[in-house]
Amino acid sequence: MNRITMLALCMLMYGLTATAQITKGNWMVGGVASYASTKYNGEASSGVTVSIFKAQPNIGYFIIDKLAAGLKLGYSNVTNKFGESPYGVSKIVDYNFGPFIRYYFLSPEKPFNILIDGSYQYGIRRTGSSTGADMHWTQYNANTFSVNAGPVLYFNTSVGLEFLVGYSTEKYVKDQGRNGTVQVGLGLQVHLERDK
Repeated sequence: MNRITMLALCMLMYGLTATAQITKGNWMVGGVASYASTKYNGEASSGVTVSIFKAQPNIGYFIIDKLAAGLKLGYSNVTNKFGESPYGVSKIVDYNFGPFIRYYFLSPEKPFNILIDGSYQYGIRRTGSSTGADMHWTQYNANTFSVNAGPVLYFNTSVGLEFLVGYSTEKYVKDQGRNGTVQVGLGLQVHLERDK
């Protein structure tokens, strides 16, 4: 058996015995990258479907075993080019922040777990459109509520890879209608054990 195969087997066996630090007093730091397909139903953009890439770093603290609360930040940047359309190019830039709460269902001794994560985010969205060299910007504020769930696989006591599926609803301030989004994400969390 060559060295690479031996190393791979040792890592796999170590990974199968790994447990996460999801107990009271520990911290977690990480984030989620996600791809979403959104169908807008607001007054200004009814029936439009857009694909969006988002990144959301987070930091959380375990209040009790398996239950963490913390803060999520978010940023996304979407650019649409409408081909032969007279509208030219449009851009959407989002900045979001807000609290989250997360619960892990299985015992901390398991090498995998199942989680559910709920969050509220206040967002500032800047939209820009151009028919030439100048970009014309408009700003909106929005409230977003999200729920995500899925399995997490631990590589060791500190690092977990998450596969999340969820739904979010977004409501613009001073606008009618809501936007519903189904999202699929891949997250990475680092669990930091407190000093004893």
